[in-house]
Amino acid sequence: MPIDIRQEAAKYYDAGRVPFEDIGFYRKQIPHPLAHILELGCGTGRVLLPLVGHCGYIHGLDCSEAMLEICQAKLAQADVAAEHARVELADITDFNLSQQFDLIIAPFRVLQNLATDVEVEGLFRAIRRHLAPGGTAILNVFHPNRDRNQLLVDAIQPMKYEYEIPLETGSLRRYCQVRRVTAIPLVQYIDLIYRYYLQGQLIEESIMSIAMRCYYPAEFLALIEQQGFNVIGKWGGYAGEVYGEGGELVIAFMEGE
Repeated sequence: MPIDIRQEAAKYYDAGRVPFEDIGFYRKQIPHPLAHILELGCGTGRVLLPLVGHCGYIHGLDCSEAMLEICQAKLAQADVAAEHARVELADITDFNLSQQFDLIIAPFRVLQNLATDVEVEGLFRAIRRHLAPGGTAILNVFHPNRDRNQLLVDAIQPMKYEYEIPLETGSLRRYCQVRRVTAIPLVQYIDLIYRYYLQGQLIEESIMSIAMRCYYPAEFLALIEQQGFNVIGKWGGYAGEVYGEGGELVIAFMEGE
């Protein structure tokens, strides 16, 4: 397993902001109360924990040991039995659990962290291997707010302040900086910078460096169809926005005939 790039920032992740409410959406996608769910990139359990009581079993995978430690602590605190939920360290582009799932999800743009075609192909192979007959998979990416050329021109910018959140002691500020961008494929390499302040003094800075591969609406749709899957639903956000018109691109698909 490669170096855990989220180790330093993991303890601040849950204090961060998610720019949309997606948990209710994923609950509605659960096909029945006994469904088995696989979450790819489960992290600290932001989505996994709220789904536990709405399915028969949920299995989470993540490449960050630090994130999973937090998730496991939450499961223990909630007294969730192992037969209802389990998380483990794994590469979501290359794994074999020897079981299949009724629903496979990868919330909050997990797909975009895969910068190379090899990684993307590996993810789809793994989804196909683990999707039960008649099962559904859901992937999402953000909808770029600029065209490709403008995004490349505007790519490298000074560090940008995003938000500040009060903690039990002190406060947390997050900044974002695009370090570089590649054109083919279109990938932004981003630093998410967490700064912890106590009484106005900077105490600690943690940086999480990630890749964010960009997809436009037609491109994202074609990616899934070219993998041989049938698209059964698409949205522009988690409140039912029209695909291509909202800030997110969300696609549900199943195995093709």
